[in-house]
Amino acid sequence: MTRVVRLRNRILFFWRRNRLAADLDSELAFHLELKQDENRRTGLGKRDVLALSRRQMGNITLACEQCRDSWSFMRLEVFWQDLRYASRAFRRTPVFTGIAVLSLALGLGGNAAMFSLVNALLIRPLPYHQPDRLVRITGTYPRAAIPFFQNHSRTMDVAYVSTGLPFNLSGQGPAIRVRGSLASPNFLAVLGAGVAFGRGFQGTEESPARDAVVILSHALWKARFGGDPSIVGRMIALDGRNREVIGVMPAGFSYPSADVDLWIPARLDPRIPLEFWGPDFMPLIARLRAGASLAAAQAETHEIANQFRGTFPFPMARDWNATSTPVPLQDDLVGDIRGKLIILLASVGIVLLIGCANVASLLLSRATTRRKEMALRAALGAGRARIVRQLITEGALLAFAGAAAGLGLGVSVLSIFKSVLPGVTPGLAQIAIDLRIAGAAVGLAIIAGVAFGFAPALSASQVDLNETIKTGSPRSASGLWVLLRKCIIGGEVALTMILAVSAGLLLKSLYLLSQTNPGFDAGAAVTARMSPDPSSCARREACVALYDRLIARVHAMGGVESVAVANALPLDGSLPTIPVEIEGHPKTVEHPAPVFAYSAVTDQYFRMLRIPLVAGRYFARADGANAAGVAIISASTARRYWPGESAIGKHIKPSAWEHWSTIVGVVGDVRQYRPGQALPDWVPGSIYLPYAQAGTLDGRALPAMTLMADTHSDTVQFRKALREVAEAEAPNAPVGQVRRLDEIVAEASGDFRSIMRVFLSFAVTAVVLAAIGIYGLMSYWVSQRTYEIGLRVAMGASRGRIAWMIFGQGLGVASYGILAGVAGAWLATRFLGSLLFGVAPTDTATFVSAAVLIAGVACLAVSLPAWRATRIDPIRTLRAD
Repeated sequence: MTRVVRLRNRILFFWRRNRLAADLDSELAFHLELKQDENRRTGLGKRDVLALSRRQMGNITLACEQCRDSWSFMRLEVFWQDLRYASRAFRRTPVFTGIAVLSLALGLGGNAAMFSLVNALLIRPLPYHQPDRLVRITGTYPRAAIPFFQNHSRTMDVAYVSTGLPFNLSGQGPAIRVRGSLASPNFLAVLGAGVAFGRGFQGTEESPARDAVVILSHALWKARFGGDPSIVGRMIALDGRNREVIGVMPAGFSYPSADVDLWIPARLDPRIPLEFWGPDFMPLIARLRAGASLAAAQAETHEIANQFRGTFPFPMARDWNATSTPVPLQDDLVGDIRGKLIILLASVGIVLLIGCANVASLLLSRATTRRKEMALRAALGAGRARIVRQLITEGALLAFAGAAAGLGLGVSVLSIFKSVLPGVTPGLAQIAIDLRIAGAAVGLAIIAGVAFGFAPALSASQVDLNETIKTGSPRSASGLWVLLRKCIIGGEVALTMILAVSAGLLLKSLYLLSQTNPGFDAGAAVTARMSPDPSSCARREACVALYDRLIARVHAMGGVESVAVANALPLDGSLPTIPVEIEGHPKTVEHPAPVFAYSAVTDQYFRMLRIPLVAGRYFARADGANAAGVAIISASTARRYWPGESAIGKHIKPSAWEHWSTIVGVVGDVRQYRPGQALPDWVPGSIYLPYAQAGTLDGRALPAMTLMADTHSDTVQFRKALREVAEAEAPNAPVGQVRRLDEIVAEASGDFRSIMRVFLSFAVTAVVLAAIGIYGLMSYWVSQRTYEIGLRVAMGASRGRIAWMIFGQGLGVASYGILAGVAGAWLATRFLGSLLFGVAPTDTATFVSAAVLIAGVACLAVSLPAWRATRIDPIRTLRAD
């Protein structure tokens, strides 16, 4: 009860402090007056009475403080006083404050952004019911696998969701190109997700007669239909087929990727073998049933996959999907991103450590300049704990300011980090720095502030009052604190070395990548993607005639040298494939039909992109639909399947076709897949067919093609005219963005360039912070040894020798840091192997260049303190002592 009363009194004092203080002053004045009246009776004079009364009353000021201490929260008041004093001190040193806050802001902002990404992608559970029960079955399967797995699995409920296919959405204004996913009717039930309104698919809507339904994404519903809630029940046209909208997904739902706009049932019709059995294999997802473990599901999947392989109507390799196994869905969604995230997280952690080390070094320097102030505080009665608490408060305030600036900076840094990751990553667009991340960043900042403020506080509190008050220039500093500062700066240099080497390796990789021959020349080609409805190309002649007219009209435009169309462009992010049969290589279980990169092009395609002809000839205009079938293959394909002999005259065809095509040409390899890789490992070759002879496996013409015009007048007017011509010839076909091919090629290495820029910014930041740290260390060292340097000069030491002494100290610390950094980088850069191209993680030239760079920066950082040391006046220095 007594504690409650005291707490109540202290709270009341907080709100009534002025009145209570006045009452206290009146009461003390009253008692002092009584003492004076009593002492006047002794016959003393007025002055003596006042002095005697004050002595008898004791220390009135101390009594007032004791009273206020019992009334108020004294520790909070002292803390508030420390904060105000610290803020005034920081305002008086804006350069120091700015550098320290910026150092912390860079580290804390980057960490807040990375914590947000890591939390959202690696830690936070997926937004589905019991997400830990969701798995993805590795490998890909045809639609026929859906009923087979569903009927044979005892541990999982299996669903099928494609990664996304393009569709034309028409009937609601101008036709647009959207991306849709084929899904089994139970995919939402398996995921544990629901629609925002409307309904999901029903079990019978996978049958051919009932599959004309569609579920829209929230983003497409808002953008295309204005968020109209009456959209459910309306009909929309997808690729010329009317489908009923039955539901809209919630905002933020982005499975299987963020660019999927709608979902339609995956039709299951064994009467259409090409659709039922391939060739577009898709992933399977599943939910573990109650009581089933992941290990049991993995064992079962291996058995089911083996059984399913035997049901194919054509030969399949014995090792097909031999390693297929369920893996946690969250791990699968992250995929290759996990490595990048961990690398970036480690990098921003290094930047934070460098920033903290830098601030600790600066605070140690600042504490040295305040030794006289601390001595005066001690002489006036402040204990060591009081001094330490004051300086730790200053460190915490500095860290809090850095956290506030860092959170503001983190919003921009987060957008930069997002650019490093694939834009289709589910949930990437919704990631933001939330209150939890902000709170964690502030807490980390305060902990860091207390940590790196503790050593300077102890250093400043350990002062010799006599020496420090006598002179502000102590002859030497404590060896312990000097050693600590050297270790801090050495560690800072070592961490900087790691980032500098990493950035150097990525920079060299980008240079080597830019020097790699992609196998074609983008030149001045301007491209536009045309996407007629597949129904309009049911007759091959219709689409062939459409693109013939387009080529003729565009060729007639001014400034156009040549025109071509192709189903895909090099490095445009698409890779059409087709299973093929090759003469002399019959299909067997050991060697089934290989899958080739498939390009349908017109006769000017190779000449426009300057793809070299290795043997034979290019396509000609005479290679039309009614001419003999011809094909062109890449040089690596020819070497693989006809080693030591000519491929000209050999025959090849897509697996489902009856007629063979004669190989009439061999062209150079083109980097179709990635800037650093021509084709993925599972695609062993490339085939080109004339557009008039090409088509889908069921014989229909390819509707979506890219129009290319080689022109030297790429202007806004030309692009507008090209679009108008395309839209005039195919008014119902969406026309994609008109842009140059070299822009598409540059975007292909965009992810690599983004991560290189991030690492380069990390390295530059670290180098600047390390330079500041070395400069602060040497300035501190010079200020501590002013007396010694003055004495050396007085005894005849030359200024050059003094400068060399300072340089030796600074470069010695930097050298130890560089050596430690080389060892750390040798270990750390091995994790960068997947991000590098053409350069080893332990490239000697890069290590040497980074070491020379940091050594040069250290020389610059030491130069100013060395110059100051040479300007010390020995007479004034010795006289001051």
